[in-house]
Amino acid sequence: MENNNILLCLRSPTKDRIEITEYDLKLPAWSLESLKSAAIELRLGRPRSLAWAIMLNALPPPSGDIISSLETHRNFYNDLKCKLSMDPRAVIGDDPLSQNDESAWKQHFCDIELKALILQDVVRTFPDEVYFREKEVQDLMVDVLFFWARSHSHVGYRQGMHEILAPLLFELHLDRKFAPVNLSETLKYYLDVNYLEHHSYMLFNAVMKGMEKFYTTGDVVPSASGRLPTCKVVHNPNEVVRYLEKVKDEYLVSCDSQLATRLVEHNISLELFGIRWLRLLFGREFPRAEIPHLWGFLFADGPMLPHLHYFVVAMLVSLRDTLLSVEAGFALSVLMRPSPLPAAHVMALALSLRRPRHYLRPLPMRPLAPSPDPVPASHRRRRSSYSDSDTSPWCVVPAAAEQRSGALPVAEAAEAAEAAGAVAEGVAEGADVARELAALALLRARLPPAAAALHAALPRVPPRAAAPLHQILQLAALLQCRNHALVDVETALEAAEGDASEKVGRQEIVPIAVVPKRSPMKAPTDTKQPSGAKEVQLKVFHQTECKTTSDFPFLDPLRTRTD
Repeated sequence: MENNNILLCLRSPTKDRIEITEYDLKLPAWSLESLKSAAIELRLGRPRSLAWAIMLNALPPPSGDIISSLETHRNFYNDLKCKLSMDPRAVIGDDPLSQNDESAWKQHFCDIELKALILQDVVRTFPDEVYFREKEVQDLMVDVLFFWARSHSHVGYRQGMHEILAPLLFELHLDRKFAPVNLSETLKYYLDVNYLEHHSYMLFNAVMKGMEKFYTTGDVVPSASGRLPTCKVVHNPNEVVRYLEKVKDEYLVSCDSQLATRLVEHNISLELFGIRWLRLLFGREFPRAEIPHLWGFLFADGPMLPHLHYFVVAMLVSLRDTLLSVEAGFALSVLMRPSPLPAAHVMALALSLRRPRHYLRPLPMRPLAPSPDPVPASHRRRRSSYSDSDTSPWCVVPAAAEQRSGALPVAEAAEAAEAAGAVAEGVAEGADVARELAALALLRARLPPAAAALHAALPRVPPRAAAPLHQILQLAALLQCRNHALVDVETALEAAEGDASEKVGRQEIVPIAVVPKRSPMKAPTDTKQPSGAKEVQLKVFHQTECKTTSDFPFLDPLRTRTD
């Protein structure tokens, strides 16, 4: 009954429902207005990425010339790559050691640094998805993000953009994977696998038109390498902070003054959590299986996302009862690491706030029970991830059913470890480190080849073994895609970027044990272990020459890449 109520709130009573046939571009189902209505009602069919491109004004509807527009986008991307991939050796008279801003060699070295910075984020994209562990996919993402950053120098590359590109790329991949044999000429041209990179750039560029203001940082101008200099101004609110302040003052106060007052009493500013909400387009606040429908709902308003503030207010109002009934510490924890909310409920509430006369307001959510040690969102959000076989219409899954389903054993193992008293954060000491590293080394050495051998030995996987085998492959990919040296580079999205400048760009200090080197010609004279730990500044990445066949002239900075 509750799910039916939510879906009823998403439907406009003044419009007739038009059925959409997948991979069929017949009008009126694929007209712009019909696509917007279907996106609001969570009924978009495949190719979903094409529907997104039409709603974002990147492509015309089927009544226009889609093929001609696609050809224009492809030629533009090819020209952009050719322009920004110039070989400095072809420039006569240019010195590789020149510090001139017009030097092709200087720009070449900045490009290498920018690609290394992007790759550092790309290799950590959705670690439980096997698709993003493929080298070709990672190279594609680095290329798209690099060429976009270089062609938008006023923004540059910022951490978090890779999590905007990843769902777009995955939808493009799924649209091609599930495409039937009999297709129209337009769909065959659009679903050409040789132009996956071109279409990824087209979609990413369309989405960033509305997201760009959230990545622009006030008076701080990015350098040519994509790095942001440390801000020396104490009061320097950037665009996203000003946007969140406007949301609070003009929308949250008028909608729920009690909740706004409560946040002020708790000294909780919206930028503490809202920066991540906006820059990742709520990608971490909901299970990944719900992101395609959520983004379709947001894209229905056009490329500038003019009504995004209603969704921010709807998120806060959905957590209202919890925020009003708990202490400041737990309230901030709920906002920073929210429990999974039904996306349909928040969307229905956002529609009701925007047009109260046309859309019903859903029933309020039940408050969350305070917990002294809530489960981290990084574990909770992996319960429902993307699935290559997920082609059925989306529906809200009750929490009890979700727990019984056991979608991903990684999250369950993490929660079981925490329940058993395992250390969830920080650096372990003494024998704990040795045991953990030994167990991890054994898993990384044995599980990936065993999983690959098992997958190769079963060309036709029995239906009952398909799910366990997929979970084993996920675990194997997870072990190969992260740096497990007890170092966790925390993202800057968790902090308010409008705070004091001394905290901006500060590197992490990680305690490590220093073991003296032994000469191979002499027997060790002193076997005494060091008693203390030395604080060593963590280098985010370094630049090296590439000895592999990769297209990029550098090695993986964190040695986390899966070749």
